[in-house]
Amino acid sequence: MRFEHCNTTAKYAWHSSQMPQNPEVVYDSHISITSQPRPGSEAPRIPLPTVTGSRTFIPLSGYDCLADLPSVHIEQTFELNESLTAVSSENRYVVRSPLGDAVFAASESSTEKNRLLWGAGRPFQMHLLDKTHQEALVFRKKFALGSMCCQAKSLEIWIPPGNVLGRVVQSPTFMQPEFFIEDGNTGQPVFCVEGPANSGFCCFCLPKECYFKVHSGGNLRASIDHKWMASKSQYTTNIYFSDAKLTAKERALILASAFLLEYMYFQTRF
Repeated sequence: MRFEHCNTTAKYAWHSSQMPQNPEVVYDSHISITSQPRPGSEAPRIPLPTVTGSRTFIPLSGYDCLADLPSVHIEQTFELNESLTAVSSENRYVVRSPLGDAVFAASESSTEKNRLLWGAGRPFQMHLLDKTHQEALVFRKKFALGSMCCQAKSLEIWIPPGNVLGRVVQSPTFMQPEFFIEDGNTGQPVFCVEGPANSGFCCFCLPKECYFKVHSGGNLRASIDHKWMASKSQYTTNIYFSDAKLTAKERALILASAFLLEYMYFQTRF
């Protein structure tokens, strides 16, 4: 019996030596959580494989899923409260592939005051989430009165954790809509976006169905049109990538220009 008692004591001492020296603290009072834990600015993306076209790959950035897509289609989603009120709500869109798969879910962030005062010309941020439910792109539009009034309208394209991918800047033209897509690193124009010619003074009034061409160096690289889709009973903004060699970054810049055109010419609710 004495031997068994000594053996039990030795086992208890060994287990005690393996336990941490600092025991857990037990709080008796209520604890309030004042902030949620967030990943660091350099947190890696979730390695979720993505099927694009004929290949499967792990996207390193959120806009990599645009690679190999021959076209993308922007569809606006409508809510019941927007149709019942005089003030438009924050817009929401779905960017789809040619097969109808959702590539991005886009949601606008703006104030009710700006939506009431400035309508479609309001400043906003557009957040695009990819299939991994992570933020892939952010479009930021500042308030501007147009090329004829002090400042041309523009749109900045940002990517996490806070880098400028590029800009879309309106050109001060009179009879034809024109925009320049600039690279975020160099600030140099990469593409030129031209709308229909002879579209009216200051290009304010465009038909509901119209066509924009995206070119560089005299070569057509992509096209943007706004058409009525009978199958969906709504207008959609469609981007067709004519050049198969366009990089995912270039496709993302063209996608941003389509969103700027959507707000400037095709948003009629005020």
